[in-house]
Amino acid sequence: MKEFGTAVSNADFLSNDWLLEHCDPTKWDAPSTHDIDGVELVGDPGMKFWSDTKAWSNPGRVNFKIVDQQHLADTIATQGIIPSRVVYFDVDTDETINGMHRRAASIILGIPAWMHQGVRFENELARVRFANASNWTKNLYSKDPSIDDVKAGVCHALTLVGAYDKKGITHEVRTHGPGLTNKQASTLVNKIYSLCMFDTTLELEGRYRELNNETIMPLINRIREDHSDIEPWVRDYYDNPDAIVIIVNGKNFESRVGAILSRSSQAMLADKPLHVIFSVPIPEAKESLACKRNKFFTLNFDNLENRLLDMQGKSHTDKNRREFPWNHPDCEHRTVAQDTINEEDIPLIKVVNRNFN
Repeated sequence: MKEFGTAVSNADFLSNDWLLEHCDPTKWDAPSTHDIDGVELVGDPGMKFWSDTKAWSNPGRVNFKIVDQQHLADTIATQGIIPSRVVYFDVDTDETINGMHRRAASIILGIPAWMHQGVRFENELARVRFANASNWTKNLYSKDPSIDDVKAGVCHALTLVGAYDKKGITHEVRTHGPGLTNKQASTLVNKIYSLCMFDTTLELEGRYRELNNETIMPLINRIREDHSDIEPWVRDYYDNPDAIVIIVNGKNFESRVGAILSRSSQAMLADKPLHVIFSVPIPEAKESLACKRNKFFTLNFDNLENRLLDMQGKSHTDKNRREFPWNHPDCEHRTVAQDTINEEDIPLIKVVNRNFN
């Protein structure tokens, strides 16, 4: 027996719920590194007492609830143990990397041990990534991380990396949240990117911010809070109920055509200008940010106008183009600061819409 220092046998692991068959590692799912760099499986899976390990506080588990522990205990009590995913533990610290719910349920039911697999991590970043990636599994004894769990895990990973960009955040979200839908993942990437923009401890990889409709909003909120004295546009136009404004992501201009036409209809009925605040794709090769912004009107809006004029049987003249509310002479269009070198202290930039405003 373990208490007397003698060799441990499978009999020492048994309880009302943990049977001899559960001590057979071949009955369990094969351990995996989940393709995380810097993760090494050490040895083979085997039984290990919970008391020989300590629980590691996973930064990607922010929704750990007592009700979930009791639910798992009730499930085991009624359905029995069904071998599935092993519990991973760090061989250098004896900390369990996952299995918090199973550990808690085991305490409730008096289950002394579980099937474990040793793991070694190259660094803390590998540990955090693995902890969250390994928590996504389709079996009985698992509670998939929530979106908040994934968000917390990704944010912690980024603090370890010390830098961010849209590509890097997308990679982290897919690593920590492989079970998220494409829409959930995309929304989370935008939220985390918005947080990173205002985190002075993180550096942006590259020179330009990659913004869209969703990530422009946090910038507008920050301008409202911190820069209203030097940038009155948000107060005078965006927050003004008498003004008509639309946010447009130049990268996905076509997807916003419907919204542009809807807001344009409002503006035309009210005989008011349509003010546009927009972002553009980050420059590539030798193209400049100024060129991208210029094309927003000379290419995107010009093409849209051509289609609308063709539908009305009108020629492509400036006189006819002036009928569109975004070409109203009183328009105050703005683009958001995307150049972290030259525009860090300029939250919004006034742009010229061809020769209309």
